[in-house]
Amino acid sequence: MGLRHRLTAIANVLKTASKPGRSEFMLLLKICLLGVAILGAIGFLIRYVFAIVGLFTP
Repeated sequence: MGLRHRLTAIANVLKTASKPGRSEFMLLLKICLLGVAILGAIGFLIRYVFAIVGLFTP
């Protein structure tokens, strides 16, 4: 698998790729925001538990 094969594969991917439609973009945006919210909530809960236990002082 040389450089030529890799460049051909990249070119094929770029030829078949297309921009997402509005509905697909909105779905991806909602999924990403949900993931960020879940990670933020987990971080908040960990910090809250540490504050209750006394391992963290704000």
